[in-house]
Amino acid sequence: MWQDIKKYREKYKKLGLQNSIDYEKFCMISIVYNSSKIEGCSLSETDTKILIENDLTAKGKPLRDHLMVKDHYNAFLSIRERAFNKEKITIDFIKDINAKVMSSTGGIIKSMAGDFDTSKGDLRFAQVYVDKKYFPNYKEVPKLLEKLCTAINSKIDTVKENDIIKLSADIHYNLVNIHPFGDGNGRTSRLFMNYIQLYHQEPLIKVFTEDRAKYISALNDTEENENPDIFRNFICSQQIKFYKAEIKKFSNLKSEYILLM
Repeated sequence: MWQDIKKYREKYKKLGLQNSIDYEKFCMISIVYNSSKIEGCSLSETDTKILIENDLTAKGKPLRDHLMVKDHYNAFLSIRERAFNKEKITIDFIKDINAKVMSSTGGIIKSMAGDFDTSKGDLRFAQVYVDKKYFPNYKEVPKLLEKLCTAINSKIDTVKENDIIKLSADIHYNLVNIHPFGDGNGRTSRLFMNYIQLYHQEPLIKVFTEDRAKYISALNDTEENENPDIFRNFICSQQIKFYKAEIKKFSNLKSEYILLM
């Protein structure tokens, strides 16, 4: 698989698609669509594109879903700018991106340990249970985030080629499993996966919404087996899928355009 991704990456880069007008923007919109859809958003990819480009809403679909998409895209723009400036990852950086993700859909959560605001990027003060699993105790979250930031920053400037995508998978896996926030953990984790890609000027990674079940299984199997290669391999397979799709679209271009009248 890792030899395949090297082959497809080289073929993809030779096509020069990343230099096409607005190509990165369209990739970002597609990623926002898929990432939001994984979280239950009702907007189609066309709805998402029209909302982001023209600020037009999809008739009959929830306002919350539109706000989720707009906030997600704005958070993406923020990480793109910060990657250009080569910022190192800090707890405050992670909190700021989560605040952008949850800006319009978050709010105050009251817990026995204290109140926290999911629209402000506050770390959670409550235990989280999702799908037969408890996430780390909230008291451990700051320490775990500090360890994650230190680990990523120690590698981010020296990581090479295929290991870049492994580092991207690692920050995604660990951040979503620390689950530091009351909401928006999945979207925030997928954004930071692409922060590593942007930092190294590598193609963005899309987790395809149709592969949601495989995605959840990869996360669970990685934890159960304590083997990071499981999730790394899943992310690798998603990137290969993306490369193949883009190469196929380009190869389907006709050598000569024919007027249809």
